Amino acid sequence: MSTYDFDKELERLEEYEDFVENLPENLYPIQDWDMQISMPEWMLERLIPARSIGMLFGPSNSGKSHWICDFVASMLCGEDHWQGRPLEHGDVVMFSEAQGHILARLKAYIENRARPKTNALYALPTKALETAEVESLGEWMKKLPRPPKMMIFDTLATMFSFEENDNKEASKLIKRIEDCLVPNLDPNGCIVIVHHTSKASEGRSARGASALIGNIDWSVNVQWEKEIEKTVAKWDKDRWRLVDESPQWAGQGHRVPVNFTNGQADVMILEWEEFSEEAVEVAKELRKEVEMDNMKAQVAEAVRLANKPLYIHTNNRARMPNGLVAFRLTDVVRGSKLLPAMYEYIKDNFATEPVFTPKGVECGFNVVAPNSP
Repeated sequence: MSTYDFDKELERLEEYEDFVENLPENLYPIQDWDMQISMPEWMLERLIPARSIGMLFGPSNSGKSHWICDFVASMLCGEDHWQGRPLEHGDVVMFSEAQGHILARLKAYIENRARPKTNALYALPTKALETAEVESLGEWMKKLPRPPKMMIFDTLATMFSFEENDNKEASKLIKRIEDCLVPNLDPNGCIVIVHHTSKASEGRSARGASALIGNIDWSVNVQWEKEIEKTVAKWDKDRWRLVDESPQWAGQGHRVPVNFTNGQADVMILEWEEFSEEAVEVAKELRKEVEMDNMKAQVAEAVRLANKPLYIHTNNRARMPNGLVAFRLTDVVRGSKLLPAMYEYIKDNFATEPVFTPKGVECGFNVVAPNSP
């Protein structure tokens, strides 16, 4: 038998032995469970397990990159806590579809901490990798000086080439990441996938196949809350659920100066703080009160500047008396639902007298005093 034939036979034999070894009958143990179980090690205490895969998702421009930049800045600056929770800091690999933009923002977050960068960042463009190429990415990770504590794919759609609406393809990709990348992380590290949301869910659910959420360990949903004018990041999925309530954080924007190689500019960052549902509702109510106070001030100014007497028509079912011209309060008040409250405000703060139709139906009132108290 030739050497070539012998090598081929040996290769086939090894393949067969590997096949037999991985058959279910030889793969799974038959011992009874001894009732011993341990909690995972944590990257972020009781929220991000070691060797886990998580997802950060939200609509475009909702503030996803702000949340991840704040978290990564803590990792790079060697901080041992993030938002009051113990954190395992370390090196970060970050694939981003907008490198220049994300690095400028990340520099702003780091410089705002006034602490030196002590851990490494490997900032790379997204690659549109095929699922089969994930194994090669794992081999690249082995070349790094230290296993990374975190690897970020921002975004899923630009980092990997697969059909995201196909559950089979999505499951295969997550399994490939789990088998080829997770083992090459630091023992306490994690993978973070940044993803967009579906339009149908109004930003509350991740886009694509259900397997994308079903096969990960944790997720954070980021939304711009218009009523409180803040970005809110809420812990969405948590396999372990060891915290009593899913935490959430609110970010308030402000600009900080950043030094570039060719000049200086102010870059927006968010100051994050832990937030509760009660705090969200309180903030919404306070904002409504502020808006109402502003509306009242605008109404008062418009009424003061108008010629007196000033007629305000309040009964749409009644015809306006001849000779009167109604003051267009709708030009000042945004939304017809606020009109009744504004009528009462004017009556409380100005001298008024009721106006009736010839049949005795009250249809509005005149503002007769030139000034409010």
